[in-house]
Amino acid sequence: MAHRIIKYCLLACLVVACRHQPYVALGGYPPDVGRIIAPKCATSGCHNNQSAAGASGLNLTTWNDMFAGARSGAVTIPYRPDFSTLCFYTNIDTALGVALIPTMPEGQPPLSKQEYITLRDWIAAGAPNDKGEVKFADNPNRKKIYVLHRMCDVVTVFDAATLLQMRYIDVGVKPLQDYPYCLKVSPDGRYWYVSFFAQSNIIQQYDASNDKHVTDIILGDGVWTSFTISKDARYGYFVDNSSQGKIVCADLLDKKVLHTYTFNNILQYPYGITYNEAMQRLYIGTTSGNYVYSIDITNPAQPQMQHIPIDGSSTIRRHTSVEPLQMITNGNYCYIACQHTQDLRVLDMQTNTITKTIPLPAAPTTIDYSAKHQKLFISCTEDEKSFSPLRGSICVIDMNSNTLQKTIYSGYQPYGLAVDDAMGIVAVANANLNSAGPAPHHTGNCGGRNGNVSFIDINTLTLINGKKSEVAVFPISVGVR
Repeated sequence: MAHRIIKYCLLACLVVACRHQPYVALGGYPPDVGRIIAPKCATSGCHNNQSAAGASGLNLTTWNDMFAGARSGAVTIPYRPDFSTLCFYTNIDTALGVALIPTMPEGQPPLSKQEYITLRDWIAAGAPNDKGEVKFADNPNRKKIYVLHRMCDVVTVFDAATLLQMRYIDVGVKPLQDYPYCLKVSPDGRYWYVSFFAQSNIIQQYDASNDKHVTDIILGDGVWTSFTISKDARYGYFVDNSSQGKIVCADLLDKKVLHTYTFNNILQYPYGITYNEAMQRLYIGTTSGNYVYSIDITNPAQPQMQHIPIDGSSTIRRHTSVEPLQMITNGNYCYIACQHTQDLRVLDMQTNTITKTIPLPAAPTTIDYSAKHQKLFISCTEDEKSFSPLRGSICVIDMNSNTLQKTIYSGYQPYGLAVDDAMGIVAVANANLNSAGPAPHHTGNCGGRNGNVSFIDINTLTLINGKKSEVAVFPISVGVR
């Protein structure tokens, strides 16, 4: 009889315990995090399997669902609560970080201070799952897309397979004062490099396997803007965009300067640069003038430099007339994007003559090409004609016929772009700086209007639907690994 009474008492205790502590499926989250997200966020009418479509496309039912992101991109960036919107919309105390409205969970009491701190600290530790695994940390050879931000001194790292943000990496040495300008990935995919528009004496090298800073390579004082890297990833050629500029050749493996080319200080505001390795020539543009510089580095210790007029004349003009800012070489041709004349000029590098001038709808900003499809992609940031009242366009040039094939609207004020032939996409950084542009989904922590990144399918020359991600302020340069 006593055993029967004890049995019934235990059963009653279990019933009461279940009534007051219901089972919660934690979906792969660590227990302390799952007990916050599961009952308060991944619920009916909010961010669960049934309701996600009506809640910005964000599903928080499981840890893996969370990392599929929302319509505006990833909501949780491992190690960076300061760039994770999951924190922005659950915080109500600006002393603890960015706090945006509507506060989540919507229509319910906000998270307690301790609950928010639990989420924030979890993300700061990498947002691991219940097994301790950190998202995107499993493959050092992962294909990535890098987006450099001029105003935040950060790089957004995208996973190329999902086209979602996976990391934010700080760059520079003086927060919000370096104005990072250009990012390029070495052809072997081992490193990525950043230059800075603010007066500096360095460029920075990062390990692409883990995106950690490796070293600062000392170039000497300058305004280091554009640069190019040799196909074997050994040498970098860097442009100092000063009134009396220079070109520096650096050994990227030994991290040292090999040559500094000043040509008796006649390089006037040099800008974009490209390298024809077969001819052993560098081509450099300028922010004023009607010419490009051609530097023969067959003997790197004794370079030979000449001015090449690109306006049909034989006279060198050092005032605003053409402004050949950016360029890229392919075979025997150098494609020169000219800002003042708003066109693309095709230079035959064998004869140093312009063979074609292709009008563009507005001044070109950035240029890259698909070797596989023989197409050039050019951003025209302030194009107000092609998609009025929207601003900006991507021009596609057929390199076989040297004609404008198509104009694409990628987003408001497209700036940097990069072609990934392996993935068959073009990644475009849309600056969205103008207040007439679409309102960002949220406000970040470095001031100004957030930009976004969209992707063009090279095969169809159309945007990839559902893959536009909001990023930090002024995305300016894009590189692919």
